[in-house]
Amino acid sequence: MFLYIGEGWAQPRLRHLVGTYLRPTEGEVPTPPPISFPRLSAEKPYRNPRLLRALARAEEQENLQAIDSLLRLYVTQFSISNFQDTVSLQLLWRWAQIREYFGDSLLSAYLYGLCLRNMHHAPSEIRLAYRRLQERWRSEWVPLEYYRKIARLRQKIDTLAPPRGVLLSLGPHINSPYPDYAPYMHPSGQVLLFTSRREQILTALDPDQLRNEDLYYSQRDFVRGGFKPAEKFRDVINSPYNEGSACLNSDGTILIFARCDAPDGYGSCDLYISRYENGRWQNPKNLGPRVNSSFWDSHPFLAGDSLLFFASNRPTGFGQSDLYVSRLGPDGEWLPPENLGPLINTLGDEVTPYFYEPYQTLYFSSTGQPFGYGGYDIYKSRRQDFFWEEPRNLGPLVNTDGDEYYFSIDGRGNKIYYARASRKSLRNFDLYSFELPMEARPDATTKLAGYLIDSLSGQPLVGIVIAVDLTEGTEITPVFANKQGYFEFQLVQNRQYQLMVLDTHLIRIPDTVALIDDQTYSLFLSTAELQRPYVLENLEFPTNSAEIGPEAYPRLDYIASFLLKYPFVTLRIEGHTDATGDPMHNRKLSQQRAENIRRYLLRLTGLPPDQIQAKGYGSDRPLLPNTTPENRARNRRVEFILEIPPEKLTLMRLDFLFGEEWDIPLQEEETEDPEEFPLDPEFQTPELEVPDVGDEFEEPVSRDFDPPLIEEDEEEDP
Repeated sequence: MFLYIGEGWAQPRLRHLVGTYLRPTEGEVPTPPPISFPRLSAEKPYRNPRLLRALARAEEQENLQAIDSLLRLYVTQFSISNFQDTVSLQLLWRWAQIREYFGDSLLSAYLYGLCLRNMHHAPSEIRLAYRRLQERWRSEWVPLEYYRKIARLRQKIDTLAPPRGVLLSLGPHINSPYPDYAPYMHPSGQVLLFTSRREQILTALDPDQLRNEDLYYSQRDFVRGGFKPAEKFRDVINSPYNEGSACLNSDGTILIFARCDAPDGYGSCDLYISRYENGRWQNPKNLGPRVNSSFWDSHPFLAGDSLLFFASNRPTGFGQSDLYVSRLGPDGEWLPPENLGPLINTLGDEVTPYFYEPYQTLYFSSTGQPFGYGGYDIYKSRRQDFFWEEPRNLGPLVNTDGDEYYFSIDGRGNKIYYARASRKSLRNFDLYSFELPMEARPDATTKLAGYLIDSLSGQPLVGIVIAVDLTEGTEITPVFANKQGYFEFQLVQNRQYQLMVLDTHLIRIPDTVALIDDQTYSLFLSTAELQRPYVLENLEFPTNSAEIGPEAYPRLDYIASFLLKYPFVTLRIEGHTDATGDPMHNRKLSQQRAENIRRYLLRLTGLPPDQIQAKGYGSDRPLLPNTTPENRARNRRVEFILEIPPEKLTLMRLDFLFGEEWDIPLQEEETEDPEEFPLDPEFQTPELEVPDVGDEFEEPVSRDFDPPLIEEDEEEDP
């Protein structure tokens, strides 16, 4: 059977392979050109009546070149206020349409994406255009429930390790019976900061009567291993007001955090700074009106001691809350913050920024980026010179249909810590760790792309592609090759990879890839039946006969059962003959053969008549040259072509891949009790037997001393 999906064709099952091979392909997938908005921080929206009048004249004259030039001049002068203005957004949409008309699919997709991020209830035409333009260079991740099936299949037929990512609880040294959230892991890995409501104090300012928010820390235990039990910062940091979302500078001597509802605040929540001097934390100071606003400012993150990222809902942003960055000035004071722009910020919420400086990669949570999995999803975007790359969703292993925010990443970039609420109590968060999958890591910046191609016909194939990291012996989240056969992985550089294609068996491509720079390959699959209609090869008709023989009934019965299982499928039956005899007679004969099969299937299934169609082509479309009796017998055939709605594609693909006999639950049950989650061994301090040496050996602890959060490295003697 041959599947027709949308505008192209897709083969659901890869049959008996003759050979496979990789071939480097010229033409790297280009990056959409960034649009510079030099007036983005202007207080007022950009208006230019002269340009608008010229644009109206160009529209009347249908001068598309002039419209394009005028829109470029106008749109690139937008301020943030323009992205909140209906007329300006209509001009942005119009420019996207013009660039698409001129064949500039990259820039037009970029512009459509800006429309989606900033329009209330964006028209479906924009969403469809964005999908259409991106699909050539977009390969979707396999849904999580089917990824689990693939992992089970891999364990059965392959010796490589299954995915290692497991949600791990940080354990009783960190978590309490009350909400614990907003983790921050210092890049050194020596200290974890987090926010907790575990104190038995109620705040009058809290309408829900939730316990007071305070800051806690846990330090690595270099003697016994693991992390020490969490401790509360002294009251010089914590106050009767709410403190949370803290971060440190590189040597642990500067603490920046959010404090809410304080009398010296400028808004509902402000950013404060405290310095570690003379063995204790000093009284926090408000960062002042250059950084804080009269609204909500929170979620700070210090990068490289000179960049301060944070979230704010000040009305001068794109949406409900935006991400900003403030730079440390030469005088040691923080400069007024800059908005991160319309590609990062949207009409929705952007919160919890985390900037991984070695790879200039920004992580953040958003509700407004196109095509997320749930409410808040985590995205990453890399800084390139003066612009941000298109944000990439971290995928189904990290993001769910719920909310993912309040997260941190370790200094090696391979582990994420985040807060997760139990289903029994949606406001009672605990802290967990999870090993980042390859595509979510900050050092996964090198692109391995390719095209899945039938080596006989040269046509693209749709299938599931798996990349295996041979260096570490683990696999990467599988992706679907799209209708153009395109697939793409973001991988770690300087490693060996192997590609596989998933059928009811695993097809291993013998060539390996040593990934040094961005690379694109054509992945050829050689088989006599790929990219061809499903041919009932045993259904050969005698010369000049349209009668169906009894040997064909089992195969026709199978097709009938297939149509009954998938009632949304339309079947087209195409009859063919060899070249013997009169062409007009052959066409009538092939039509009669197809029609006889159609009547048989309609009688067997009871489907509506228009769901099964018949067409005879005579000898116009031979499979093989009519030079031998064997070839002529192959040409006397009937082909069955299935037309499937695009939205049913995933169901059809996976049914073909896994088969009905492989009965594996689509979703594994998740435990509800946090204590039942496996514990992260990094945070568990091993129990050691310590002899009782008496009280005289115990050193008194001074309440006037705060231990340094980051231990200084001991200098070795020369």
